[in-house]
Amino acid sequence: MKLEITAKKEYLSIVQISKRNLIHNFDQIRSTLPATTKILCIIKANAYGHDMQLVHSCLSDKVDFFGVADLSEAEELRAIGCSKPILVLGPFTSADIEIYKELSLTAVVGSMEELNSLSADIPFHLEFDTGMGKLGFYPHEWSEVEKTLEKHDLVPTGVITHFATADEPESEFVIEQYEEFELLKNKISIKIPDLLWHASNSSAIVHFPDAAYSMVRPGLSLYGYLGGNHSLDLKPVLSWKSICTMVRPIKKGTSVSYGATWSAPKDGWLLIIPVGYADGIPRNLSNKILVNVGGKLYPQVGTVTMDYIMVFSEEYIERGSEVEVLGQNSSDAQDWADILNTIPYEILCGIHPKIKRVLVR
Repeated sequence: MKLEITAKKEYLSIVQISKRNLIHNFDQIRSTLPATTKILCIIKANAYGHDMQLVHSCLSDKVDFFGVADLSEAEELRAIGCSKPILVLGPFTSADIEIYKELSLTAVVGSMEELNSLSADIPFHLEFDTGMGKLGFYPHEWSEVEKTLEKHDLVPTGVITHFATADEPESEFVIEQYEEFELLKNKISIKIPDLLWHASNSSAIVHFPDAAYSMVRPGLSLYGYLGGNHSLDLKPVLSWKSICTMVRPIKKGTSVSYGATWSAPKDGWLLIIPVGYADGIPRNLSNKILVNVGGKLYPQVGTVTMDYIMVFSEEYIERGSEVEVLGQNSSDAQDWADILNTIPYEILCGIHPKIKRVLVR
């Protein structure tokens, strides 16, 4: 898709989603797992900024489950035609029960209030907090949970926990959580066999393969990123493209943008790119990233503004040239995250939804 200069700013920037790379990443994850292990793909937060509908269209015939954060995301996913089981990871109230029934959603239950509000015709997974410190029953509450299940004639379809430090290979804390979950599994399986057990996110799939259980929950790795050393050949799925809307000559010593934080080291050309912090380029990246124009990397210069970034080139570049702002051929989300001392999740989710997502090969 070629961008063209136009008066409408929303047409000057697009996010391209590579179907080929997305499927490649899924296949990489699948290759590490036992054949019997199911895959639940996490597509919450608009598929980490990649567009839920586009990701669903690529993976719907490959996955066993989709995972979303809340009921609104589940409703959106059903509205675009998803027929696969959907696990809603977030809490719910009794007012939500009818929607769960209507949309055939699977609930995650982690409190007595939720458990007491369920009806027997809603599939649900019990969540236990083995160390994440966020949601779920504590393992010692199992006996009380068991009594409540029997009281209401409820039978869970799965059990879930979440590792807090799975991005640290050989983390002792993960091992402690795993052992806690194993003890729980031994207790519950005697009473309720044939449950779906799952604990592993992207990092745990790679670093703690013994914890694959009967299902895993990849998220970030689907989109091409995973911290630390690993054997997966992952490829970034998202590329953010824009265009040179203006090319201006600039003299040596001339400052650029707010605060005059950068001055031209020699005569050259200043490219004006119509994306800024209102679009999702953090202001703290000012003077720290590279963009790709015509297969060559150029520095972003001056303070990132609300609507624009500036790029310096020693040679003339034609107005209207395509610019890759973020992606495999420029700075990627891991590069930005490293500069900002954050994680790729925040970068990907931070690209404004107003920017159109398009599926490419």
